[in-house]
Amino acid sequence: METKAYLEIENVCFSYNQNKTINNISLSVEEGSFTTLLGPSGCGKTTLLKLLSGFLTPQEGNIFINNINQNELETSQREIGIVFQDYALFPHFTVKENLLYGLKIKNKKEKVPSKEFYKNAEGLIQQSARLLGLVGLLDRFPHELSGGQQQRVALGRALILKPKILLMDEPLSSLDAKLRNQVRDELKEIQKDFGITTIYVTHDQEEALYLSDKIAVMNHGQIQQIGSPEEIYFKPKNKFVADFVGKANFIEEENACFIVRPEWINLKKSDSKNSENKIISKTFLGSTIRYKIGTNKTKNGILIVDKSSNDSEVFNPGDYVKINILQDWKTEP
Repeated sequence: METKAYLEIENVCFSYNQNKTINNISLSVEEGSFTTLLGPSGCGKTTLLKLLSGFLTPQEGNIFINNINQNELETSQREIGIVFQDYALFPHFTVKENLLYGLKIKNKKEKVPSKEFYKNAEGLIQQSARLLGLVGLLDRFPHELSGGQQQRVALGRALILKPKILLMDEPLSSLDAKLRNQVRDELKEIQKDFGITTIYVTHDQEEALYLSDKIAVMNHGQIQQIGSPEEIYFKPKNKFVADFVGKANFIEEENACFIVRPEWINLKKSDSKNSENKIISKTFLGSTIRYKIGTNKTKNGILIVDKSSNDSEVFNPGDYVKINILQDWKTEP
């Protein structure tokens, strides 16, 4: 039998009504890797996650984990850990009781004697608490924790069962920007420490670029491009991918479309007011300054340029400039 990737999605389709929410998707995921499903709301990424978890069953196609077809297996049989967007912690349970909950459910099937079960469970809970920074918090209730601590408890509850695959559905979306960045760093370290195969859903392209080994960009129920963060950013397959992941300028010449990222452009002041390029606006973004330039080089008459805020030459609205495109990438329409 042909050896498949650790997780193999083969020609999967699913429809809620007549329109296909998931339209013939195929995806291979290597063991221990971090793969992100990235796309706008309604593109099908959460539905695909539900198909992987067993909450939904493919109407066409197959899903394999470690060469085992998952289509006929219940969620509880798939050895998959799930972290939801709202964490879904039990508010009346302590941290320890939340961590213990999944182990109790699992033990009902395995029927390990109570004394042995609790001895093993205590070891797993203490190990998880150390790895996730929850030591000293085990007796607290969810409302007594910060958002980042709640996120780690939800992650611990999934990881303590030692799942084959971890599924995460926009787990950082409810956190404020500073805390989201902090927890994102922790999540990346935890995933590598555990070496667990992870499928992560988000609409945040910066989050996807930061966390992922591989990104699958989705739109209208289909995968537009699969690749490393570098491939997705520097070599987008089409205009949708280029526009969704980062900022992009589109220059169309002789029936071809070229993508130019804002940082791929140099500017120099022009003494001539006959120049076709004029600074329309300047926005300070901390490490960069973003210029919006009126030009005839693009179809919409606007060129976005990002320059370091430490650059010695600064431009202002009304300035005329010369444009030097350092690199570009030809893409599909």
